[in-house]
Amino acid sequence: MGDSKIQLTTKQIIDLMESGLKMQFSDEQVAILENDFTKPLLVNACAGSGKTTIFILMALIAIAEEKVAPEEILGITFSHKSKIDMGERYQNFVRRLSDSGLNLNVGHPKFTTFHALFYQLLLQNPEYRSAKVLTSYRLFIRDLSDTIKHPSNIITKDEMLAEMFDLNDYMINQDLTTDGVLPKGAKNLTEAVKVMGQYSRQNHSEDFFADYVDVIKKYQTLKRENGYIDFNDMKLLLLESMQNKQYLQYYQQIMSRFKIAVIDEFQDIDNLQWKIISQLLSPETLKRLIVIGDDDQSIYSFRGSNPKFILNYKKLLPDAQKHNLSTNYRTGEKILKRVIPLIKKNHVRLDKELLSGKKDMGKFILYSTKKSGFSGDSKMLRRLVKQINDPQINDDDIAILVRYNSSRMLLADWLANQNIYADINNIGAILQNNIVYKIITELMKSLWEDNYQYFSNQANRIGFRAYKDHTQKVIKNQAPEKLSQFFQLANDYNATTNTPYKRTDERIKVYFNSVQRFKKNMLEATDPEKKQKLGKSLIKDLYKAANKLTDRYFDYMEEKNFMSKNEVNDIKKYLEEELEKYQNIDDFFKAEEDKKTILTTRTRQVQDNRIQFLSLHQAKGLEFKYVYLYGLTDKEVDRSSKVLNSWFPPEMAMDKFIAKWKLVYNHNFQFLENALKSAHVEKYRDITNNNAFNPINLDKTLKKNQEFQMFYDLYQEIENYSAFIEEERRLLYVGVTRAQKELNLRIAPDSNPLVFDLELPKKKKK
Repeated sequence: MGDSKIQLTTKQIIDLMESGLKMQFSDEQVAILENDFTKPLLVNACAGSGKTTIFILMALIAIAEEKVAPEEILGITFSHKSKIDMGERYQNFVRRLSDSGLNLNVGHPKFTTFHALFYQLLLQNPEYRSAKVLTSYRLFIRDLSDTIKHPSNIITKDEMLAEMFDLNDYMINQDLTTDGVLPKGAKNLTEAVKVMGQYSRQNHSEDFFADYVDVIKKYQTLKRENGYIDFNDMKLLLLESMQNKQYLQYYQQIMSRFKIAVIDEFQDIDNLQWKIISQLLSPETLKRLIVIGDDDQSIYSFRGSNPKFILNYKKLLPDAQKHNLSTNYRTGEKILKRVIPLIKKNHVRLDKELLSGKKDMGKFILYSTKKSGFSGDSKMLRRLVKQINDPQINDDDIAILVRYNSSRMLLADWLANQNIYADINNIGAILQNNIVYKIITELMKSLWEDNYQYFSNQANRIGFRAYKDHTQKVIKNQAPEKLSQFFQLANDYNATTNTPYKRTDERIKVYFNSVQRFKKNMLEATDPEKKQKLGKSLIKDLYKAANKLTDRYFDYMEEKNFMSKNEVNDIKKYLEEELEKYQNIDDFFKAEEDKKTILTTRTRQVQDNRIQFLSLHQAKGLEFKYVYLYGLTDKEVDRSSKVLNSWFPPEMAMDKFIAKWKLVYNHNFQFLENALKSAHVEKYRDITNNNAFNPINLDKTLKKNQEFQMFYDLYQEIENYSAFIEEERRLLYVGVTRAQKELNLRIAPDSNPLVFDLELPKKKKK
């Protein structure tokens, strides 16, 4: 310990820390800081309890006690921001403690992210020494698009690629594939399709998965040929090279310098990360491993994070101790007490108290409305705008948190109309880039501006891919600029060819001619009142024509669950209301382009008002004085389906599931069926369509192998849905606990039913 020969006790060091850092440690914090580093430790820390602070203090005590040198400590987290925060806080504490007389050895622990650590190790392998990091598959978008041999009739190649890479990420992070392409154990494409279909967001044909295999293999080839590795490779390639004992020993030798390792946000770890890190750390370091996390904030299952590691830490580290950090120093007590009943409804969680360090503080404001969907006249939004325009409130202290991008999109656009520009951190989530918006507005532009390119962009939304192919045959190798030129070519083509799309071409031409006549009349009108009336009528006709041309497309997309009917209707309704504000369609198009430019520019120096606009996932780890929870709809959690979590909690043993199923089936048959239908539990259809399956005499039925397997598949699907319900509760818990001073919540007829698991205050607003 510096130049001093005096050996301080742990208590003396803690006392010096309290005085030097001007902190008063709680009994729980002191118990953790007295850790002797002889056994693994789980710090089960609630939201706002100071997880990073306790980790830095533990490291400093170990250094002060000369158990380790600073460079022998490894701190692993998940984001670059957290890594920087750890380093800055460490240096700050060292400086302040030095002023109070607690001099610490010169040096610095290694703070890193999982990706950075794995990448650094991988670079030790000669095969990857010169590898560059690839952040997105979109670098090779053209080659990958060309690899698709079976284009979809309903979605674009770009949309197909997005789904393919989402599926690929999920399979890799869940450790469901060894080669990064096919699921484990699949002997052929047919077997692979059956497995991958369970993980895909949509129902796809075998052709889609055949293209998926070709696309991912092509992507791997392109990366290899161009010297790139992506974030998934940092895990897959490292794990693969660890199969070679020589490399494994080399990596372990590099890691052997660390005598104490701490993993922050342990609830976010995935299968591959644990598989790798548990082999890289020495047995001695694993015995001193400290993991810090909060199972109530495990919300990243979509990217592979697995809460089983923090929930079953005793199986991973049999000698592990557990200490709780139960006090939330961020969220006011009057807010926190509302969310405790919600999170306690989860069946699978570690037991801990939830206390507030801000007694009698905080404000929970509830807004109730009978209107579903977006509404720009709500009292909550009026309060939001008032706070943003209040010079006494720093805009950085305000955050709007949403569950889905569609909610963020409409509200961000509405705020932009008030000259308030929210930083949504995702240009794809602005209204002008939304697929529904682009389909309608580009078809309107094509009819109004006599523009072929806009029409061609959306031709597959009129008659699916077959009609798009028809338009390409019509123009052949020509590239018409005007839509009217396409109609001339179509007349010639349809006169000599037996095509089913002649009537479609003629129908579009009727709309076009009607719009052009209206346009001519409006431009020639000299009476301002008549000109205004014609302009507004024209806008309505354009909007109506675009909707009629695409109604079959949207009906199909909604029926197949490629699009949410509620979201499509919300966007159309909002667009319709926006159009009503204008007397001239050109003014609308120009205003929308100007708005898009402002919302997508990176500099954004023109706006005075900037607020945080985040998804609940993005908000984790952050805090704000004023939080608005918005757009918490019943998109995926229906009122009927919620009960499945009560009847069949996650991790329910099969025998208990069978017993509960029989009880529910006999007494609440209709209720059960409604719940399964609302949850889209597909396996139940297999049972009802199987004449050999007798639900009344279930014991006898389950003695048959095939029927037992069907019921077991149903059991797993219900368990997955029940686990999903619990993660949605955790998401809501994360949202509420971001608030320090004020929490605003809107409930409507289409609200997520989990909202009512909160202890809601009396409704004062309408």
